[in-house]
Amino acid sequence: MNSRVLDDFEDLSDWAAIASGQAELRISPERGPRGGVMRLDFDFRGGGGFVVARKPFDLTLPESYAFSFNIRGEGPCNILELKLVDGSDQNVWRWRAERFDLPDEWQPLRVKSSQIPFAWGPLGGGRARAVAAIEIVIAAGPGGQGTIWIDDLRLEDTSYYLTPLVEATSALPGWEPLHVCDPSPETRWRSSATHAPQHVTIDFQCEREYGGLIIRWERDRRPRAFSPRSRAGSVSSRWRFSPTSFRPPATTC
Repeated sequence: MNSRVLDDFEDLSDWAAIASGQAELRISPERGPRGGVMRLDFDFRGGGGFVVARKPFDLTLPESYAFSFNIRGEGPCNILELKLVDGSDQNVWRWRAERFDLPDEWQPLRVKSSQIPFAWGPLGGGRARAVAAIEIVIAAGPGGQGTIWIDDLRLEDTSYYLTPLVEATSALPGWEPLHVCDPSPETRWRSSATHAPQHVTIDFQCEREYGGLIIRWERDRRPRAFSPRSRAGSVSSRWRFSPTSFRPPATTC
């Protein structure tokens, strides 16, 4: 996975402070454990609203990605947002934490692309592909005043570029297990004719994120039982079957 620094915060001249109503935001440089740090002093002055630290960027996003930065702060648990804005300045994608507890010590914060859905704009939906500005937003929950320090803003490419390795308990000639992940609708895997349980193992060759698995059975070759398992230690092994699949077994999980 490739990670690159978007801002080391040695120069804050491109960052702009935006505030609504009576709220105030001051952006200033400080030195941190590894160099430059962006300091955000906010004050909602007894009211609500929001404050925004915004910087223009010119980014083309990969299919799967993650933004990360280090953060610490002092103040009440307000709403924290990370926003991506496209070149039209009208389409917005947003990660949002309703009550963000500011850590006293430096902590890494990593936001995956799956956590940054389309929020609003004439585009109407879809994933973010290009970014013209990044915004760090503090919106009033309890409001009040406080300080947030931000360090080491990064973009990580988490897209999958490998080819999965597929093994099966058995296979008929011409119906090898490699066809399990073959995008062609004309190819497929078939096991030998047997009543013994059959197993298929898909090895992605690296840790990767995926939201689901779609399995298309041949109509006259559906198994009597089906049980998926994940062997990755950092990935949840819980599977939820789609209610639209036939029973038994589920075709989507």
